[in-house]
Amino acid sequence: MKYQLLAKYKYNGSGPRKSSVEIEQEYQNRLNGYSTIKTELHPLLELGNEGQQTNRFPLFFVQLNDIIRMDDTVKRNSQQIREIMSELPGIAQTSYSNRLLTSEIYFTNEIEGVKTNRVEIGTIVAERQQKGSIKRPRRLESTVHQYATALQGKSENIRQLEDFRRIYDELLKGEIGENELPDGQLFRNKGVYIGTASKRVHVPPVNEREISEMLLPLISFMNSHQVAYLTKAIVTHFMFENTHPFNDGNGRMGRYLLASYVASKLDPFTGLSISGAIHEQRDTYYRVFREADDAENRADVTQFVKTMFKIIESGQDTVIRDLKELSDELQAVSENLVKVVPEAERPVAYIFAQSSLFSGSEELGIKDRELVDFLNSQDSRTFPKSAVKKVIQQLEDQRIIRLIKKRPLQHVLNNEFRK
Repeated sequence: MKYQLLAKYKYNGSGPRKSSVEIEQEYQNRLNGYSTIKTELHPLLELGNEGQQTNRFPLFFVQLNDIIRMDDTVKRNSQQIREIMSELPGIAQTSYSNRLLTSEIYFTNEIEGVKTNRVEIGTIVAERQQKGSIKRPRRLESTVHQYATALQGKSENIRQLEDFRRIYDELLKGEIGENELPDGQLFRNKGVYIGTASKRVHVPPVNEREISEMLLPLISFMNSHQVAYLTKAIVTHFMFENTHPFNDGNGRMGRYLLASYVASKLDPFTGLSISGAIHEQRDTYYRVFREADDAENRADVTQFVKTMFKIIESGQDTVIRDLKELSDELQAVSENLVKVVPEAERPVAYIFAQSSLFSGSEELGIKDRELVDFLNSQDSRTFPKSAVKKVIQQLEDQRIIRLIKKRPLQHVLNNEFRK
């Protein structure tokens, strides 16, 4: 039988509506069932359309077979991603990592209606890898820096309330308007709502004291080992959004915490595909939040957990498909290079091929000066800048690559050559 939240269970299909006694009995069966995980977390839930809330229900979820199966699938997908990536050459790995990082930041902003530019983000992603290349602070620079830690397998360590504020400040520096910055010591100290003035979907805690009272148990939950780590990350994501501790930027920070944790536990590319997958399924994402916020469901987040696993899995599916297709294309291009490019010029041509295929857009590909640095860092031979420039010119003359930018110099593989 399909698992239903209590708000739907009460309708009993086409039969008579369940009585309040029957609903209470079903709730107790679920809450105290053998496969149920009951927590010390108490989310603030909405009581119908009356604008009132309650936090009397402890958050719980049932470990359905579907959830257990998807947990296993996500872990197996992660292993497959690692195996594919391990077979890719260096520039292909770096280019695809930067592509995912750029997309993750772009999509997490798009979900909130914050308009950004992929090229703008991608430029900062590329420049942060070059020491001393960034001349002045720019928008999204702090966000890029924080997300880049996910590529290194580092997750945030949250042990006290101050850690939430520290991460918020580091992640969203320069992104939050002056009038939207926290007005309390750490968090907001005024009421906010999610939705519109006429249709408030969720009203979170109204002041800093109430926010702190909800986040302290969450910190204990985050650092416990009583729940499987992926499920724990998903539940944490719900509780953080339900608490909504800041005036602005809660969604971006919540997705960052989820992405960085998943990246550290599985692989960076799974973590950096989450916001893109959420963006593709925005309606579903918001629906399961609303259902979990509904007091009729009594803090049952089973369907929320199940749906978030599906979203994470769909992000992985996209990564795996992309990597397989790009790997096959790189192999075909490599075989063509052997036929038409002299041996001495192939290392340079091969780098342009990797970058052009895996970066996702021409503007985000490798710059000529970066290519020289990469060659000298990866090969026992020395590649003088003048010699590399000469090879680049020869490849351009042969129409294997073409110039797309002069400042800084940048070439890409010719589209005709990729066929």
